[in-house]
Amino acid sequence: MNEKERLKSLIDNPKKPNISEWVYEVEAFLEEIDENNEEAWELIDGIKKQGDAFHRCENLVALLRQIYKKRYDKILIPPIKKRNQIFVAMMFSDEIDYIYEVAYKPAIQEHNFSAMRIDKKTFTGSIINEITDEISDSVALIADLTGNRGGVYYEAGIARGLQLCNHPIKLILTCNREFFQTEKVHFDVSGDNILLYDNENDLKEKLSEAFWELFWEVEE
Repeated sequence: MNEKERLKSLIDNPKKPNISEWVYEVEAFLEEIDENNEEAWELIDGIKKQGDAFHRCENLVALLRQIYKKRYDKILIPPIKKRNQIFVAMMFSDEIDYIYEVAYKPAIQEHNFSAMRIDKKTFTGSIINEITDEISDSVALIADLTGNRGGVYYEAGIARGLQLCNHPIKLILTCNREFFQTEKVHFDVSGDNILLYDNENDLKEKLSEAFWELFWEVEE
């Protein structure tokens, strides 16, 4: 058994085959992993001296669970492989495609980033896995909420989840001002800082300002 499996076995099988052998196995394991939990060592000492009469075996098991959670129950942050990629999530329409080509893509490239739109990529396999991988590999995700498409909110949600895991991805919410004022965005994000744009030139200018604030001013 590996280290993780051994600790799980000690937690799941307290006092087995008997309390004396179990507590010595716990002691040997904690020494191997250089665990310096003083309370654990006090409990081990008491159980070694008094056996079942010590009535603190459950406390030691609880501490072992804490150690397990600390060492192994961690959410691993996916590494960013494409250091200059920005993922763009948006509805699929001729109008928004035009905005992408004349505003999003050039604004991203002018700041030495590469633009990623999942519908522009050729791949095989699960599109969900591909989306998740590409977002995890991005330094930022732009979610254009114009049209209130579920897929855009889904992709923005992936970025939010990565941020909760301390992934450095930035999330930029954008929306056409007229749509925002007449149709509204989903109430869950309506109070967030949303970059509203009137046209492609307005969008390019505001994206440039946003990139500067998110990436360059912070580094100085």
